[in-house]
Amino acid sequence: MNPLTIKNEIVFSLVELKKWEELKISWNMIITVVAWKIKEKFKWTIKTFESSVYHSWNIKAEKNTLLTVFNIKNIDIILNKIDVDSEFWKFCRINWKQLREIYDVEWFEKIDLYRSNQIKHEYFWEKYKFNLWFCGKSLNEWNYNFHNQHDFIEVHTNIAWDWFMQKSDSLKWENLIETVWLMPWTSHRRFDLEWVKEKNRNPKYPFHRWLGWNTWNIWLVIEKY
Repeated sequence: MNPLTIKNEIVFSLVELKKWEELKISWNMIITVVAWKIKEKFKWTIKTFESSVYHSWNIKAEKNTLLTVFNIKNIDIILNKIDVDSEFWKFCRINWKQLREIYDVEWFEKIDLYRSNQIKHEYFWEKYKFNLWFCGKSLNEWNYNFHNQHDFIEVHTNIAWDWFMQKSDSLKWENLIETVWLMPWTSHRRFDLEWVKEKNRNPKYPFHRWLGWNTWNIWLVIEKY
């Protein structure tokens, strides 16, 4: 089973396109450009770490390009028109790892949060990891803490239901700098300070977090090492 497939309703794949190669869209697809950019016939371009959703279309790579592609069988999923708890809630809990299994912190048992297996991929000497996250309905249970240390650049693509990325100048929400609303099929821009490194060589990040709301959510995390 593809580790990022959910009940064959949301099916993930990585696609490498060579320069000027086209990708034919056969149904609803959420596409995130991981490296370089693509163009469609109305001369609209999406670039690295940008996303969009396409319906029965062709897109073309301007140079060698790496994409993540989600085939969405029911477009109502990404239009926030249906509550898919009954379809995905049980599947994700059975097939994915609970937060405590990943980080081995006891209080994480209280958080209704699960992560898929990771796909590792190397593209032109850059290393990437891809994984999906699912969390259930509870504003009180899911409110991820601010953090600013990791050894990779991360970007999130929202797959289903609306959530938020937040930026702060401290560990307190009272010191918020920015809140970025992520509707389905959208990605946020990079939060790290490009070309700036910490003393330990990690990317330089402000404090940031993925913020839960009052419904379930599925999102993709792209990690660039």
